[in-house]
Amino acid sequence: MFPLRYAFRSLAKSPGYTAIALVTLALGIGVNTSMFSIIDALLFRAAPYAEPEKLVQLTGQLQSGPLFFGRFSAQEVREIAPQATGFAALTAYDRTMATLAAPGQPAERLLAIRFTRGAFETLRVAPLLGRTFTAEEFQPGRDQVAMLTESAWRARFAADPAIIGRTLRLDGEIVTIVGVLPARAEYRVYWGGASLWRPLNFTPDQLNFRGYRQFWVIGRLQPDVTPAAIEAQLAPLAARQTQEFPRDYPGLHYEAAPLNERVLDNVRRNMSWMLLGLAGFVLLIGCANLANLQLARATGSVRDFAIRAALGASRRHLIAQQLTESLLLSLAGGALGLLLAGWLNTLAEHALLVDGAPGFTVDIDARILALTLLISVFTGVLFGLVPALIASRPNVVATLKAQGRGSTGTRSQQRLRHALIIGEVTLALVLLAGAAIINRGLARMLARESGWDTGRVLTAILPIPETRYPTAARRVEFFHQLEEKLAAIPGVEHAALATSLPLLVDGTTRQVFVDAPAADGSAAGIVAVHQMVTSDYFSAMGIRLLEGHAFPRDLQPDGPAYILVNETLARHFWPNESAVGKRLGSVQEGQPVWREVIGVVRDVEPVASAENPTTRLTVYRPLVQEPWSYVNVVLRAAPGIGAVETLAEPLRRAIAAQDPDLAADFVVSVRTYVAAAQSNMILVGRLLIGFAVLGLVLAAVGLYGVISHTVAQRLPEFGIRLALGALPRDLLRQVLIRGVRLTTFGLALGLVGALVLGRLLGSIMPRLARPDPLGLAGVVLLLLVVTVVACWFPAQRAMRANPLDALRAE
Repeated sequence: MFPLRYAFRSLAKSPGYTAIALVTLALGIGVNTSMFSIIDALLFRAAPYAEPEKLVQLTGQLQSGPLFFGRFSAQEVREIAPQATGFAALTAYDRTMATLAAPGQPAERLLAIRFTRGAFETLRVAPLLGRTFTAEEFQPGRDQVAMLTESAWRARFAADPAIIGRTLRLDGEIVTIVGVLPARAEYRVYWGGASLWRPLNFTPDQLNFRGYRQFWVIGRLQPDVTPAAIEAQLAPLAARQTQEFPRDYPGLHYEAAPLNERVLDNVRRNMSWMLLGLAGFVLLIGCANLANLQLARATGSVRDFAIRAALGASRRHLIAQQLTESLLLSLAGGALGLLLAGWLNTLAEHALLVDGAPGFTVDIDARILALTLLISVFTGVLFGLVPALIASRPNVVATLKAQGRGSTGTRSQQRLRHALIIGEVTLALVLLAGAAIINRGLARMLARESGWDTGRVLTAILPIPETRYPTAARRVEFFHQLEEKLAAIPGVEHAALATSLPLLVDGTTRQVFVDAPAADGSAAGIVAVHQMVTSDYFSAMGIRLLEGHAFPRDLQPDGPAYILVNETLARHFWPNESAVGKRLGSVQEGQPVWREVIGVVRDVEPVASAENPTTRLTVYRPLVQEPWSYVNVVLRAAPGIGAVETLAEPLRRAIAAQDPDLAADFVVSVRTYVAAAQSNMILVGRLLIGFAVLGLVLAAVGLYGVISHTVAQRLPEFGIRLALGALPRDLLRQVLIRGVRLTTFGLALGLVGALVLGRLLGSIMPRLARPDPLGLAGVVLLLLVVTVVACWFPAQRAMRANPLDALRAE
C-alpha cells in the first residue's frame, strides 16, 4: 500500500503535471477506445440471430476482369437452391421503397425487405407479436401481408398491440399486418433500417429474364458445413452456366462469405483499419510526451532517489514506486477516456452511414471495457517503465556531491528524450500527411471532370410496382406519359428516365461481341455496362454526343434494335473506323441478339465513387424496348432557375398526377447526392484532420517541454556565458537550432512513413489518394513553423538569464 499512498502524494504535489498527463491520456485512450468500438460494430459484431456464424451470403465472381455480382436473377436463385445442399435453409431478398397509407395518417415512403420462403428458417427469428408468414402467403396472389419492425411499430403506431390484423394501403394494395418483428431482427447495418418485411414471389417476367439481377441470397449452413463446401457444391452449376451461357457467365464461380463480412466493402474495411492505426499514432505521441515528462521529473527528483537509495531502498522498490505512479495516472486517464469515447460514439451513431442507413448502435460492452483496461495498463507501462528504470539507478555519491547544481541528466537520458521527440515528430508528420492526402483527394473528387455536366441536375428513384404495371406494354405507356409531364414542368430544360445513373454504380453488366458465336456459343467478347435510357437522356445528363444521333423519340418497343456506345467501347471494337452503322451482339436466353450502333457518346465516370476510376465499356439501350420495374428520373433545370431543388415539388406533383399511389424516393440534386454518398469519406477526412491536429499539438507540447526543461536546467550556464560576454542572440540561435535539429531528424523519418502511407492509401482508394508533393511540402513547412514557435519562448528565457543568479548558485 505504501507505493500507492506515495504515488497519490507525489501526484498531488505536482498538479500541473498531473493535469497534463490526465488530459493527454484521456485524449489518446478515448480516441482509440472509440475507434475500437466503431470497428467492432462494423466488422466484428455478430449478426443478432441464432448461431450467426452459420449465416453466409453468396456472390458470383467472373474471371473476365475484376467483375462480380452480389445479386442474382430469379432464374439463378431457382438454380442455386437445389444445388446448395449444405444449407439448412436458404432465402433470397430484395429491398424496395413502399408507399404506406394508414387511416388518419399521411402517406409516407418506407424501406421494405421482401423475402422468399425460408427467410425465418434462415434467420431463426420469432415475432414479438403475431406470427410470421405462412407457406401459402409465399404463393402468387396470396402475398397481401406484411410484418412491421419493432421500431416502425413504436414510431408510427404507438406500439399498439391491436395492429395485428389491421389492414393498410401499401403501394395501392390492401395488406394485412400479421406480425411485429423484435428489435434485434432489424440489424440496421445490414438491412439498412427497413420498416416492413414482406413475402417475395417471383413474377413470370423475372423468371424469364436471366440478366435481371436484383436479389441477394443468404443461407444458414448445416452443422459441420463450411462456406468452402458450399462453393464446392455450386462449382458444377457455375461450370454448366458458363458452358450454356458463355457470354453471361465468363469463368463464373460462386463465393460464400460470412454475413458480417458483407456489411462493408474492402475499401471501407481497409479504411477502418487505417483509421485505427492512425488513432494509435495519437496514443503513441501521447506516451512519448508523458515519458519525456516522467524523465524530466526523474531528473529533478534524482537527489531524492539518491538519498532513499543511500538509506537502503532497493531498486525494485524504487521501480515499483515509479510504475505505481504511472499506472495510477493511466487508469485514471483511461476512465476519463471512456467518458470521451462514449461521447464520440454518440456522434458516430448519428454521423456514420452504413449502406445508406444512419443511427446504427456503437456500444461499449464488456469486451471494449476489457480492451480499454488493457490499453490503460499497457500505456502506463509504456511511458513509465524506462523512466522508472533510469530513476532507480542513481549515482548516489555523484548526485549528493552535485547538491543543487542544474543538470539536464545523463547523456543517455538526453539521448532518450531526444529520440522520443524525434518519434513524436515522425508520427505527427505521418498523421498530417494522411490528413492532407485524403482531404485534398476529396476536394479533387468533388470538383473533378466526370465526362458529364453534374450542375443543374435533379435526380429521383421511382419504383414501378409490378402488381400495378405487370406487363412491359403498360410500363412503356406509363414511361411515355410521365416523361411528357416531366418535360412540361416550368423551368425544366430536359427530362429523361434511365435504369441507372453514373453516380455510385454504372448499371448491369453483360457480354458484348462483334463476331458471330461459334457452334459452341463462344466468341471474342467483353463485359460491358448496359443502361436502358430514354431519348433525351444524353441532353438531360449533359453527356456529349460525339458521333451519330440519339434514339428517335417515336421509337417503338418492336421497332429497330438501336444502341449507343461510349467512346471506349467504340475504340475497343472499331479502333480505326466509325462505330456508327456497325452491329453489336449480346446474348439473351442463350441466343445472340444483334443491335445497330446509331451513336457514340463521351465516356462518363461514377461521380460519387471512391473506387478505381477505370473507364467501363458502356452500352445504352432504349428503355421502351426493355422497360424495367424501376427508373431514375433526371431533370435538367433551365439556366437561371436558381437552386435545382426547387423542381423537387413539381416533380412529385407530376408523378402523383400520373399515378397517385406512386411516389419518388431520394429526390436530390446530383451535387447533394455526391456529398451524401461521400459523407463517410468526408467524415474520415475530418477525423484525420482531428487526429493530425491532436498529434501536432502533442508533438509541439512535447518539444516545448523538452527544450524548456533543458533551458531551465542550463540557466546557470547561460547566465555565466552572458557574464563572459556572450550575446543574447547567440543563445537564441543555439536553442532554436537545437529544436530544429531534432525536428529535422523526425521529418526525415516522417517523410519515409508518409510515402509508405501514401502508397497504402493509393492501393485502397486510387481515386482519392494520389501523390501530393505540394501537400507534403506544406506539412513539412507547418511542422518547422510549429517547431520554431515551440522553441521560441524557452529561447527567450535563455536570453534573459541573470548572470548574478548564476554566480550566486556557483
